[in-house]
Amino acid sequence: ALSITGSLGGLVNAFAETEREMVSVERLDQYLREVTTEDIREKLTPPPFWLSQGVVTFNNVTLKYREHISPSLHSVTFSTRPAERVGVVGRTGAGKSSLLAALFRLVELHDGEISIDSVNIAHIGLMQLRSRMAVIPQEATLFKGTVRENVDPLGQYTDGSIWTALHRCHLASVVRDLDASQNLSAGQAQLLCLVRAVLHNAKILCVDEATANVDEETDKLIQQTLRSNFRQSTVIIIAHRVRTILDCDRVLVMGSGTVLEFDSPDKLLQDRDSHFYQLLHQDYDS
Repeated sequence: ALSITGSLGGLVNAFAETEREMVSVERLDQYLREVTTEDIREKLTPPPFWLSQGVVTFNNVTLKYREHISPSLHSVTFSTRPAERVGVVGRTGAGKSSLLAALFRLVELHDGEISIDSVNIAHIGLMQLRSRMAVIPQEATLFKGTVRENVDPLGQYTDGSIWTALHRCHLASVVRDLDASQNLSAGQAQLLCLVRAVLHNAKILCVDEATANVDEETDKLIQQTLRSNFRQSTVIIIAHRVRTILDCDRVLVMGSGTVLEFDSPDKLLQDRDSHFYQLLHQDYDS
């Protein structure tokens, strides 16, 4: 009787485990059947000196992640200047990260147009578009392998170039002392993403709340690296700590998927009723 009970228990456990594992199989099948493959083919060859200025223009942009839900961006219109630092702020759900999703064409627009240096990005192949820009995500992604494999997976750069980029991003000494069994901290992983952007010499750099999960000291180091290495690039910074973008040329304040304000920090702070003024003082009070 005990052996039969044990066998039945084992059978039930095996059935339950198989059912749990089949969830992964179902998800893979769903991805294969339902997720549309991105069209990476080149549609238009940009002019030879395209992206020399790095001017990003949103013209009446509306973006929906799915057809039956409300827009994440609604009639968004603004334009950056050459080599400008733009801070993007707003409360949770304001549409800040959706700006980057639209710019990198992770989601195609429902309406409107985005252009870079007067070229509509919808007419440019995805690989060509994304290869001209760089992004520092909120959570840095590192691959299992060497530092070189992480910052230069295609083997395009010399050891000297990589060490120079590591030095400029305050990581040279860290990498020299790095043991094979050690992991980088969250802040160091963000700096390693910056090394990729420095090597790439990106004309447009997007920073998506990269300092949200790091300590204040690392935050200062990342901000210093951004200021010193991307003076000739357009830098769009989505800020978690509003005070970190006070030295930006202009600040874009988002709310409910629309542009509420877009001006220099000094001008916005002169108006005590401005959204930026309220966000900044809320940041200092927290």
